[in-house]
Amino acid sequence: MDYTIDICSLAARIEENIKREIDYGELEKTVDYSYHHIRDFFKQITNISLSRYILARKIANAAFEIRHTEKNITEIALEYEFSDVGTFARAFKRHTDMTPSEFKRSVHLCGRRIICPGVYAPVILNHDNPIFTLQHIKEVNEMSEMKKTVDSCVLYGVPKVYWGRQIDGEEQNSPFPMCLQSVLNYMGQNISYTEVMAYSGAAFRQRWDSAGWNVAAIDIRFTYKHHLQAFELAFKGAGRKVTISENSERIKSIKKEEATALIKSELDCGRPVIALGVVGPPEACIVTGYRNNGETLLGWSLFQDFWGDCEIDESGYFIKDNWWETTETIMSVGEEIGHQTSDKEVLENGLMLMMTEKMPTYGGDDIFYGGQAAYEAWAQAIEAENLDSEDANWGQSDQEKMLGNDRKYAAAYMNLMAERYPHLAKEFMLCGELLKSVADCALPIQKLREEQDMSQLVREQMAVLIRQAAAKEKEACAVLQEIIGKL
Repeated sequence: MDYTIDICSLAARIEENIKREIDYGELEKTVDYSYHHIRDFFKQITNISLSRYILARKIANAAFEIRHTEKNITEIALEYEFSDVGTFARAFKRHTDMTPSEFKRSVHLCGRRIICPGVYAPVILNHDNPIFTLQHIKEVNEMSEMKKTVDSCVLYGVPKVYWGRQIDGEEQNSPFPMCLQSVLNYMGQNISYTEVMAYSGAAFRQRWDSAGWNVAAIDIRFTYKHHLQAFELAFKGAGRKVTISENSERIKSIKKEEATALIKSELDCGRPVIALGVVGPPEACIVTGYRNNGETLLGWSLFQDFWGDCEIDESGYFIKDNWWETTETIMSVGEEIGHQTSDKEVLENGLMLMMTEKMPTYGGDDIFYGGQAAYEAWAQAIEAENLDSEDANWGQSDQEKMLGNDRKYAAAYMNLMAERYPHLAKEFMLCGELLKSVADCALPIQKLREEQDMSQLVREQMAVLIRQAAAKEKEACAVLQEIIGKL
């Protein structure tokens, strides 16, 4: 009898409950077999006892936390249901040939990979002990981590990006930060969406085109005067080198043959590529594979399910031919993790973005407002227009996203800094609370916009909320300026 689906279902259930004692009754309900039968067929197919596999998965998950969190080893041991740190250390050494402390100092990397079809979980990337995954089981591993032929290569297990993706209960909506987090997590670097939003500056921006409503104002390339700076700062913050090649109307620094060779070489080495365009508008997407010697690309795009110019692979990845026609920028991620931007630099950059009121756009004569000037220009536009044009309606929605989504992560970054700098925790928490109150203005503005009657009175109420947000942000900037002086 083929138990492939049952093995995968059990693996998924185990991962969902890895931080607590596994309830064998739940396993029975998952596959509708008795525990005795589950134990028998699991051992028969995998050559690993069920109890040993569960312990190995606890060790792999714990290793991920040792490598990527600031929790101490005792705390991690107790979270994973070990009776004491000594028991945890002995089990860890049996599985990895290292104590937890030795592992923390080692060069071993931890990332998330497919451990069997449909199950994506932490593994020790450069450790050859097969007990951590089920990939050595041919019947189970129908979709391997990488499939390579003479003219194709596809990486499987890269975390999907999509509108409204939620991690730890927080919704994500900014394409490039989402893509970079996904790629780095796949490559073994556990970086948070909050950190990428802060490093790139996206968490601190508010942009308004001085010429009026502009649906491109939310484009991350308008965050700074130079259109690539947000990308470069994000990679620098993560300690990664980046190679950026362009094929836009304004700048052509690479030909199709060179771009194809670059993408193929990166994927052949197991590194996904970030690109602007490919599927949908020139927003960030992830290239996870190629076929037909690079003429066809696969990957994740936030637009793939409704843009209509691509097919969908059985893995869920988009399949796109003629990709060069829509691709504007290609970013390849450096393998090594080096020096990261200091927290002070990130905060100084965030303060600059919230206080700079005028910035030229790239490749044009228009000026984008930022900071207090952006809020006031937005409020005045609301008071003057009833949002009946498509540009105004979409532009209003994007302004709300920059206000609500971006400032929420600016606040989250301040809370992260409060944990990192206990002597300034009070100041960071205050700054975070003020930025959260800025973000909180977005929802009532949205609700007013969604009313049928966009009367002058309703629009004036919206303008009041925009100016309230601006006032709170001004207070937050004053607190942040004080914090930077103390770092």
